[in-house]
Amino acid sequence: MSGPPLREIAVVEMLGGFGDLLLVLPAIHALARAHPTAAIRVVTLAPGDALLAADPAVASVTVGSADDAAGAVAAHLDQHPAELAVSTTMHSGIAELLGTRVPRAVTNLWRSPPADELVERRFLRLLAADGVIHSDDQALPLQVILTADERAAARQVLGALDARPVLLLPGAGMPVKRWPHERWQRLAETLHEAGRPSLTVADGPPLPHARVLPALSLRELAAVAAELADAGGVAAGGDTGPVRLATAAGLPAVGLYGATLGARYGLSHPAAKNLQGLPGCHVRRPTAITEQECWWSARCPLSDDGAPACMADLDVAPVVEAILATG
Repeated sequence: MSGPPLREIAVVEMLGGFGDLLLVLPAIHALARAHPTAAIRVVTLAPGDALLAADPAVASVTVGSADDAAGAVAAHLDQHPAELAVSTTMHSGIAELLGTRVPRAVTNLWRSPPADELVERRFLRLLAADGVIHSDDQALPLQVILTADERAAARQVLGALDARPVLLLPGAGMPVKRWPHERWQRLAETLHEAGRPSLTVADGPPLPHARVLPALSLRELAAVAAELADAGGVAAGGDTGPVRLATAAGLPAVGLYGATLGARYGLSHPAAKNLQGLPGCHVRRPTAITEQECWWSARCPLSDDGAPACMADLDVAPVVEAILATG
């Protein structure tokens, strides 16, 4: 990088979900590679901060409150004045604050988005174009760093594993992203008939023949996913943080996309498959998803009962086919 070496870089990610932090994680690693003398400090929200706990690229994490996001950023800069700031967060006047207080600030990683470029890849491309990361690092993988102790604890939780297990992650915080439960049940039955062992998480709905894992923290889930990857496994789930986290730990996944476009919000793991429900939906706004009439209400104007027609469009057979082909 041209110019004198930087000492302090602030990365601000305060969009709300830990999946959003995962989207910017490759950019954090790229910044660390481009500026080895700088302390990379992240300002974010819980619980995503836990995902950075063992990451050597991150010098510190400031955990803010969604109710006063700008206040958290200001307090962070008071303690750690930055020479470069990178932010994914446009609300609460944060972009203006960074532009005023930091000599160089990249405050809009959402600018001019194409519908067919994965978000985390887009972030890297923009940062390379802005000259703050190396152009060779635009393909850095999404990776959560785990410790040897965490991996050992995951092996204790899992015990003996059958080959090629399938981790089913049916939950979704937003109803508009949920695949019908009846489809999840049929998927679990079909995998059982195909001789593929399945596991699921404790906070999800019960699934036939699926072993239920104990309640897991985010880091514990990531470590479990890493062990399942070593056993030739695969995950399946919707456009959610847990599915993206599984891929960040190395586990290939099949993502089920409806209201969001898989070509934009899908999984970047090289073995992942992003399945799109109702590809031609005229309600979907790929680059402005929060403005879709179904987004907050989960009331679909294309179905008689109001349930998301895009998710209902995804049948069990292609999901099974993708799982069997992936892991």
